[in-house]
Amino acid sequence: MLDRDGAGVPQFYRRVLDQLQGIGATTTILRRDHDALAAPQGQDFDLVHNGGVRRVQALNLAPAYLPGFYYMDPAGIYFESSIATRPFRPEIIEAQYATPFVADLRRKWVLARKSRHAQPVEVQAFGQGHIAMFLQDWSDPVERARHMTAELMVKTVVKGAAGRQVVVKPHPNNSARETQKIRQWLVRHHPQVRLTDANIHDILPGAAVTVSISSSVALEGMLHHVPAVLFGRSDLHHCAETVVQPDDWPAALDQALTRDWPYDAFLLWFLRRQNVDAGRPFLQKLVDRMTGQGADLAALGIVAP
Repeated sequence: MLDRDGAGVPQFYRRVLDQLQGIGATTTILRRDHDALAAPQGQDFDLVHNGGVRRVQALNLAPAYLPGFYYMDPAGIYFESSIATRPFRPEIIEAQYATPFVADLRRKWVLARKSRHAQPVEVQAFGQGHIAMFLQDWSDPVERARHMTAELMVKTVVKGAAGRQVVVKPHPNNSARETQKIRQWLVRHHPQVRLTDANIHDILPGAAVTVSISSSVALEGMLHHVPAVLFGRSDLHHCAETVVQPDDWPAALDQALTRDWPYDAFLLWFLRRQNVDAGRPFLQKLVDRMTGQGADLAALGIVAP
């Protein structure tokens, strides 16, 4: 795990280590360079925070969009996760499980007006049918995932809005040059576009569609049954339209608005079945995934649960 002397390790990771210790493993928190993770060391097994390690004896851990859900993935996280290449078959997801799961998520996030990032308490009104576009904080994963710059995405959507109002929310943690340039361009050339810092749960209920490179708001929009259009690579693509070049936007918007999206089935499949729900027992899933990645349980001192 990549952390400085264990300081600031997410509480969930502490639980992972405690449970592994409980079945016999010896665990250590280390800060290691990426190159040092290229190959396993003996029989050691690595759990890599925010990792992109693809080899035996390793799993990548990270928060999975919504707090309380985590990657334990053999390939990576976000668009590099193994989930991105797995088939999603909504017809085999049982509504008796998906419906209450999503109802609980809605209570925790939509009704509580909470999100992955802090949201304003003030309530703002938005109309119906707008295109809700969300700019993202600068990060290496976003830079590598994007099919085009945020500036080009914004210009493409505004130009092809098909008469719909466009609402743009910059990321609350991002005041980078690109975001400032977009703000200035919109104010100067498109004053009809609504720039806002409002709570996402005010913006989303009446939205026709969400637009982003690969934002967690695409998934949060699904809690409102709002379709998503992504301008980057993402492991949410199974339940979204993807724009690779500007000319793709009109068709993607049309498809997003007309398809019958299996939101609840996807949310259950993605968050709980592909990733890990920290609110439920997870030790067996962790050990199974470690075994699938070549872990020698006996050499690690683990007595399988």
